[in-house]
Amino acid sequence: MALAALLAAGCGAVTVPDRPDPYAFEEQQTGIVFHWPADRLPVRYWVDPAAGPVAGYIARGLEAWEEQFLYGEFRAVPVTDSSEADVVVRVVGATPADVPLTNDPPIFACGGVTRYDAPDAANRFPRPPVVELSWDSGYSEVDVANCLFRVAVHEVGHSLGILAHSPDEFDLMNANPRVAAPSVRDRATAEALYHTVPTVLPPERPR
Repeated sequence: MALAALLAAGCGAVTVPDRPDPYAFEEQQTGIVFHWPADRLPVRYWVDPAAGPVAGYIARGLEAWEEQFLYGEFRAVPVTDSSEADVVVRVVGATPADVPLTNDPPIFACGGVTRYDAPDAANRFPRPPVVELSWDSGYSEVDVANCLFRVAVHEVGHSLGILAHSPDEFDLMNANPRVAAPSVRDRATAEALYHTVPTVLPPERPR
């Protein structure tokens, strides 16, 4: 009786892990599903030197996203030669100021887009995806830096294959990210994506 009571008490203390449902990750208009296959890891990221502190934001973003995968399904490295890149990152306009980041409330002082060319006849992207970040000089340097950091980490999510936006404003992959790190739903979505068969292959890697 004592043993049975002890076992029952132990089972009652077990908590269910937080496993939220993923949101849609495919491109909404075309239904394209894309992620980097294991034989293309680590994915090579080149950041234009004119992007200044954005190189550091991208590096931190890659680290944050890598931590979402339990088995190393996504890994990335920086490269210094753009001709070797799997993903290209640029800043449109002037180099932003390199100032310390803060925890101030989000100000939408910048923007970003990740561009994929249309797949070719072999269902392969013909060129590497390009991440473009832009910023508005009408805001303080700190607001711009904080915004660029959030958006850089968000665009890394697009570049690893999350092609849609989350409807939840507190997910990093919301269209207007208010947070700077993947949420539990972002994690669930990335994991689901990397365990789904893609419909499009990445560009051929330069030899």
